[in-house]
Amino acid sequence: MGKVIHAAFGAEREWEQTHTKTVDGLVTIGTLFGDDATLMRAKADRVYQVLREIVEDVPSLQITTRLPENLSEEQLEQMTAALKDAALKGIEVAMTHSVSVLMGSIYDLCTSKLQQEA
Repeated sequence: MGKVIHAAFGAEREWEQTHTKTVDGLVTIGTLFGDDATLMRAKADRVYQVLREIVEDVPSLQITTRLPENLSEEQLEQMTAALKDAALKGIEVAMTHSVSVLMGSIYDLCTSKLQQEA
């Protein structure tokens, strides 16, 4: 009795795994290129913070458009849902692209190593 158990569920567990992988990866690569482990941990923490901001702090989206007036209530609901789905998919694609580009260059950005252009 008296023991405290910390457990992360769902998204928070994924964020913890992302943080751990980012720290481990940057420290490992940094060590290969003579970069200080403490500095690499600090850089990994900042990368993690930036990723969370990108994913969690997406501004709200507001779409204003003129819809045809002759739509039934059901058609109006379907069109509204389709517009919302399309907008959300666009945001998802843009965020996925941004995170992929950032993470694809993370070692170049955070270590003394620079990728050689092919």
